[in-house]
Amino acid sequence: MTNNKKSRIGLGNIISLAGLALLGFFTFMGALMLTGGNMGAAAGIAAGTVIILSLLLSGAVYCKKADTDFSRWKKLETAALVVFIAAAVFPAKYVMHFFDIMSDKEEIQKAAIADAESMRLMFRTYEEAERSALAVTTTGLQNAFGEERDINVNDYFAAAAINNYEDIDTWILNERRLLLGDTGAEGTAPYLTYKHNADSLIGDWAADVRAWDLMAIGRQSKVPGELSPAIASDLTQRSQSGKLPVIVYNDGIYEISNANQTVTIESPALVFESSITSTKPLNAVNIIIYIIIIALIGVQYLMTPRSEKTEIGEGRTIMEYDGVNRL
Repeated sequence: MTNNKKSRIGLGNIISLAGLALLGFFTFMGALMLTGGNMGAAAGIAAGTVIILSLLLSGAVYCKKADTDFSRWKKLETAALVVFIAAAVFPAKYVMHFFDIMSDKEEIQKAAIADAESMRLMFRTYEEAERSALAVTTTGLQNAFGEERDINVNDYFAAAAINNYEDIDTWILNERRLLLGDTGAEGTAPYLTYKHNADSLIGDWAADVRAWDLMAIGRQSKVPGELSPAIASDLTQRSQSGKLPVIVYNDGIYEISNANQTVTIESPALVFESSITSTKPLNAVNIIIYIIIIALIGVQYLMTPRSEKTEIGEGRTIMEYDGVNRL
């Protein structure tokens, strides 16, 4: 009989340890995603969860096996179980979040592709706006050159060293190379180089998401939110380095209505990060899975036999119990 009990208790330990291992792993992975790849925070949450639940379970088991002062130990056992159940609620959101992410993997990867396209769209927006600005400036300069114009336009031609129509073509070509080509303002990379490097970063990030490395997906969720504003700011500043006036014909003269056309690029709305770092509504399947994991942890308690010793109640003697040898 003793051997059977030991066997059951040993099996209970194994099952409970397996449950704790599963809980620790899923909690860690879910926390890693919710915290945007914060490895230290995720490890701390998972370790704290496992340690606290282990201590509470061990306490309940110890109280259940106590063979003296039954009433007191029973109260402590009940308290340990209540606290165990309450503590088990905390890691639920991390475990369920992990399963939510895994079940929505394909949709989340589509969101990453959409974010990559949105970031690349900033370059197309910038290029279209700058081409339009170059066309407006070219037309204005050509119309105004040699015609009646006020001092502002004359000053601009002088500052730009424009003395004939060929100079206009050269000046516009330099502006095009500065804003869209292979030269850059002081301290900045040429536009084509910058675009290539940024596109490579976007492509590498999208490829990493497609590879779906669970240890990296949380950290990868932060990339668009860091890269997109930086690109928007850089493109806006690059636009400001150009000198593209708007020249209009007004009341018989040509004049500058806008000394420097600039493009302001806004960072687009992105969805990939929120799909990784935001919790979703409760899912019945995930709740059932989580309950099963907690039940596995509790197997050790369930398979632990209660003490077979009989407590003598207050005011009674051992002789009053049936089955006691009265010799």
